[in-house]
Amino acid sequence: MESNPHIEPKLSLELYVYSENSLEKHHITASKQIQSFLSSQDKFWLNIIGIHDDVLLKEIAEIFEIHPLALEDIKNNQQRPKLEEFDNQVLLISKMLYSKGNISKIHTEQVSILIAKNYIITFQEEDFDLFDGIRTRLENPLGKMRKMGPDYLAYTLLDAIIDEYFILLEKLYDKTEELEDLIMSNHHKSLLATIYRHRKSMQEIKKVVWPTREVLSTWKKSESPILRKKTLPYLNNIYEHAVEIIENLEMQRESITTLVEIYMTNISLKQNEVMKTLTIIATIFIPLTFIAGVYGMNFEYMPELEWKYAYLSIWIFFVLTTAGMVYYFKKKKWF
Repeated sequence: MESNPHIEPKLSLELYVYSENSLEKHHITASKQIQSFLSSQDKFWLNIIGIHDDVLLKEIAEIFEIHPLALEDIKNNQQRPKLEEFDNQVLLISKMLYSKGNISKIHTEQVSILIAKNYIITFQEEDFDLFDGIRTRLENPLGKMRKMGPDYLAYTLLDAIIDEYFILLEKLYDKTEELEDLIMSNHHKSLLATIYRHRKSMQEIKKVVWPTREVLSTWKKSESPILRKKTLPYLNNIYEHAVEIIENLEMQRESITTLVEIYMTNISLKQNEVMKTLTIIATIFIPLTFIAGVYGMNFEYMPELEWKYAYLSIWIFFVLTTAGMVYYFKKKKWF
């Protein structure tokens, strides 16, 4: 699995201020612009792309009174998916997984979601995200997005992330079928390396999905007033999705194990065929080598050495012996 490239993305702040009857989108260029929205009764979603600007993160932390431990988790992009509760906020760490065509190169990006009573802040490493569909839903005045609290928006973000896991799972399944076809027609040693890379990708996805399920379980048990009970029925849905992904990954792991066994079996069969062919050839040459060795000895008085048809007779013997042994092997179906 590939982590984010060590190229800091261009810093971007987007602010969505919404209520049941309105929606405003603002491109923020300085953290002080956010201050004017804090006194509003509307809910808002602040999406920050770029976690490497320490000055900005410090300013954001001061504005929203983010706990130092939460800020430390946000800045550390090697965090395991988890959910932590603070006095007036809940921090949810998730992992966004995606591939750009090649399933053997899975990219991972940490997405930190800070949830409060009337706002949600998302911190992303790169400008690639999976949230365009959520932005579209937010524009719908009749949808649940504007009516529900920020925790519901956090649920939809997490749902979009988990839906991408299903897409990766489908690509893994297609790749497994492709490898199965290749195994039956190609025994090159590089194929085994491809299988192991495929299995490694699967294991890396599993490392993300397992703790994500734990995050959802913790959320379901949480008594924080920020995580409203109204969101729990929706949360159960993505919890079941996480369980389904884990079960499918287990099935895929078994399939990969079977592929390795099939590959090794095919290699063994091929080696057996080669050894059988070499054994047959060696067996055919044993009597020929024996006769040639006997008459190759430098004794002066050997029968048939001065016989006129000795050379021709030896060749006739060679041909008849070889033909007889080939016939016998074919009759026994040894080749």
